[in-house]
Amino acid sequence: MKKTLVTMASALVLTMAVAAPASARDGFYVALRGGNTDYNMNDKEDNAASKSRAEFGDTWMMSGALGYKYKYFRIEGEYIYRDDIDDEYPSGRSTYKSSLESDSFMANIYLDLMPNYWVSPYLNAGIGITRLDLSNQDPGGDKVTYSKDNFTWALGGGLSIRLNRCLNIDAGYRYLDMGDINKANINVHEWYGGLRFTF
Repeated sequence: MKKTLVTMASALVLTMAVAAPASARDGFYVALRGGNTDYNMNDKEDNAASKSRAEFGDTWMMSGALGYKYKYFRIEGEYIYRDDIDDEYPSGRSTYKSSLESDSFMANIYLDLMPNYWVSPYLNAGIGITRLDLSNQDPGGDKVTYSKDNFTWALGGGLSIRLNRCLNIDAGYRYLDMGDINKANINVHEWYGGLRFTF
């Protein structure tokens, strides 16, 4: 009996979680996101990565977006700021330093698979421009800096949780390829969460 009641209660909770409420509002929206960026610097022969021997890892990111939602689709413009990340590595008795900075302007499109349900998975893709700044500093303080504006593309997906007709919590993952700088390819994995409000 207890097992039957637990099963019925679980089914009721699941039904409530996915039952469609009133239609989600269409229109312009603003979104704020924050999360983690994990850099990858491809180890190509004779590139900036192998020359500096830097191993950049995780840093934090935040972004703001303005977009428009219509039924299953969203389109937006997004600015992404990432905190600069540093690395030190020994060479003989000396220590060398490297630093990497990036920020991106993206045009994104989203496909909300179940936009009128409390929980909806989504897929997204984007293209844009990323500003990359890479610097290497020797023990004497001499610094060499590389700067480049690169075409960037992104693919990802996530889950959106409806709080009401206008407010959503979004959580997702995306992969971004930021192109090359001094023959080194920069790409990142980003995990983020945020709020989206539709007017």
